[in-house]
Amino acid sequence: MSYAETLEQALLTVKQQAMQMQRCLQQRKLMDALKHTSIMLTELRNPELSPKQYYELYIMIFDSLSVLSTYLAENHPKHHHLADLYELVQYAGNVVPRLYLMITVGTSYLKCPDSPRDEILKDMIEMCRGVQNPIRGLFLRYYLSQRTKQLLPEDATEFNANFIITNFIEMNKLWVRLQHQGPLREREQRTKERKELQILIGSQLVRLSQIVDDNLSMYKDQILPVVLEQAIQCRDIVSQEYLLDAICQVFPDEFHLATLDILLDATTHLNPDVSINKIVLTLIDRLNGYKDRQEQEQGQEQEENTTSKEVKAADINLFQIFWNYLSTLNEERPDLSLQQFIPLIESVLNLSLRWYPENLQNLNALYKITTQKCQDFGSDIPPNCEYLFQNLLTLQNSESSTLRPSSNFFYKLISQCESFGGLLALQSLPLQKSALNSILDVLLHNEVDFDDENEASSNEGFLIDSKENLCSLLSIFEPLTKLGPPMPSLDRKGSKNVKGTGDHFPADEDDNDDEGSWILDPIQEKLAKLNHVVFQSVVKSSDPIKDIEFEMEVLLTLRNWCYKGGKNIKYTYPAIITNFWKVIRRCHLLATRCDSENTKRHTELIKQNFKYVSRSTNDLFNMCGNSFSDALYKLNIQSASLADQLSLGEIAYDFFSQAFTLFEESLSDSRTQFQALVYMAQSLQKTRSLREENYYDSLIVRCTLHGSKLLKKQDQCRAVYLCSHLWWTTEIALIGEEEGVTTDFYREGKRVLECLQRSLRVADSTMDNIQSSELMIEILNRCLYYFIHGDEHDTHVSVRYINGLIELIKTNLKSLKMEETTTAKTQLAEQRLSELHIDDAQNTAKVSNRFVIGSDGSYIDVPTVNGGRALVSTKLNSMYINEMIQIPIQHFNRTCDYILNQRDVDDRFKVIVI
Repeated sequence: MSYAETLEQALLTVKQQAMQMQRCLQQRKLMDALKHTSIMLTELRNPELSPKQYYELYIMIFDSLSVLSTYLAENHPKHHHLADLYELVQYAGNVVPRLYLMITVGTSYLKCPDSPRDEILKDMIEMCRGVQNPIRGLFLRYYLSQRTKQLLPEDATEFNANFIITNFIEMNKLWVRLQHQGPLREREQRTKERKELQILIGSQLVRLSQIVDDNLSMYKDQILPVVLEQAIQCRDIVSQEYLLDAICQVFPDEFHLATLDILLDATTHLNPDVSINKIVLTLIDRLNGYKDRQEQEQGQEQEENTTSKEVKAADINLFQIFWNYLSTLNEERPDLSLQQFIPLIESVLNLSLRWYPENLQNLNALYKITTQKCQDFGSDIPPNCEYLFQNLLTLQNSESSTLRPSSNFFYKLISQCESFGGLLALQSLPLQKSALNSILDVLLHNEVDFDDENEASSNEGFLIDSKENLCSLLSIFEPLTKLGPPMPSLDRKGSKNVKGTGDHFPADEDDNDDEGSWILDPIQEKLAKLNHVVFQSVVKSSDPIKDIEFEMEVLLTLRNWCYKGGKNIKYTYPAIITNFWKVIRRCHLLATRCDSENTKRHTELIKQNFKYVSRSTNDLFNMCGNSFSDALYKLNIQSASLADQLSLGEIAYDFFSQAFTLFEESLSDSRTQFQALVYMAQSLQKTRSLREENYYDSLIVRCTLHGSKLLKKQDQCRAVYLCSHLWWTTEIALIGEEEGVTTDFYREGKRVLECLQRSLRVADSTMDNIQSSELMIEILNRCLYYFIHGDEHDTHVSVRYINGLIELIKTNLKSLKMEETTTAKTQLAEQRLSELHIDDAQNTAKVSNRFVIGSDGSYIDVPTVNGGRALVSTKLNSMYINEMIQIPIQHFNRTCDYILNQRDVDDRFKVIVI
């Protein structure tokens, strides 16, 4: 008998013969039915079918044979005896149909109680050796396995296991032989086809797991050794990878715990090209899953046998077994590449985290062997391996929430595992930066809760417990301190773009001394935050009375660490300085609560901390130069203000003096100078401890003189009239001062008037009439402030002076109106306004309300939005002269309206002539 040439023809033949077989069975013509069955089975001899096609054909034939099997079992022994049929079908002409018929009849016979089961099973499995073609033999034995699945003896576990193991061994041999069929050029295609058939082999292991059930001794002594021996001896990569993976998947977790050393030892004898890490990772995933299930069961307080299993699992030192395996593997397989070895390390590391989360020495051992492997590698780590070290160092593949590293975990890891830093140091600078950046993100989310006993009740946050551990933590991040900002890259249009680049300037790059050329690297920002996190950790974990000196020591350690970053201290030192301020305030608070001896001690500590702040600011200036002078100026003023609040006038004077020195030597931009003086005046006006030894007088005179020497006259005018407040102290409610009650306010009205007069002379000498008028109106507003807040005798700002100033402003505004533009420009402006649908009668007022003059003399557009105003900081490049003239006019009108309104509440305003 021949077979069809194509799959379609074969399927048609099978369908036709199956119908003929069923018709004959209905007519009880068994011999004819067997004849049609044999013809149908002949199609399974076709050598041209691919595995997918063969499987499709097999499924159709299997269904048809199921019908025959049912008929045979139902009609025994009434119409025929299966023992006779079993002998009869073995006379079929071709071996494939013969064996399929034999298995069909034999398995039908097994359903009968009087059948010799053992003999039939042994005979069938032995007869299957007659088909040695890989695909035909595989499906024949798979058919045998399917037919006998529910028919094996119930109380013969050992016999059943041997039967399935024998079938498994023969199937695996056939599966391996399939790789060597056909020409060499089709090897890749055959490998793909083999992987499509691997489920047939895996089904035998599933059967074994069902038979063994919970019989650990049988699995360990009889099944596992045989399966592993078969896998090792075949030397086939596909077979070894699949079989080891299947063993890990189908057998119970408890079995793996008891035979872990045997399984791992088997991987060392596999083909060198086998992916060992995939097998080990699968095994570790099973063990970690087992741990999760055990914890869930323990939480639910289930059966006692669960507890016994937990004790049994706890008695096994899993990490030691895996560690011995890694050591052996490293010795016996020195050719193992980093791509294969590092994932093994990572998987064992995850297992240690899951089973022994508190034992960091396990991790230290893993990092140590990895470091040794890298050193043995003998050259730079290939770029395609860097992601492996990234995952290993940052534990990014810890998917379970119980494994997700916390800030406390990384703190302990860095401080207790010396090998972690050693492995990190072997990596390239970009990889170190990336790994440390990820760890920084975790450390910066440091949250620690405390219970009533002031002990950490959460494992999330870390607490600095010693200077040694702190130094270990900081040394890890030292490479980041030396990184400069990202190098700007050029986009397609040739413009600079700093996003998406991993390259950095060195921190000591001389060409980047200019402040404008520096770009803040987010990493430096994180390092600054790390300083705060570390300090807060120390504060939370220390005794507020006994450990002030330890906090100071930690800050000095942080400062020395940041100093290694060169010019990057401009980003990190401010965090150190602000933490010194916190220590100073805590010392002051403690000094007010302690006895005289401790008060003296804390006072000395306060002065010492101010010295550290001064040293830090000096380091900033020496290292960064003029590029940081503006921020350094403010740090000195803030330090001075803090010293003043603690009644340390001499220290405050020193910091104010340093700020003035910076102003004189480093601040050259006129706008920056003006803003700096405004900030200085605001700070000086709030001081209270500088009155002794004329410190205050010296400083405010110096501030006013600097204001009078500014480059722009408008800046001079504004700076001087603002400095007038330095001679007119106002109340600070937070320290208990109250107007009318407090009597020791520092107020010299004569100096106030001198400042106002000086600023008025500067305003009058300004060549720009619009600007001059605006400045005079601002001075008028300042005069009204003093007129309200003090008697004329005290402030020396008399009604006569105010009326004279108003008259002068009126005269200037009258002269401004003579400068209005020509009729043509006015008509053009009206045309522009009409296009905006503004009423003609209100054109002038609405246009003028759009603009104001800023503190730097620029014109700012303030458009009307929905009846209100929205400040837009866009500076106008050009305006019509009549629009600019309206600005001081409208400002003066608003001031006059204010004076009129004040007459209702203060009779003194009635003598002011407007």
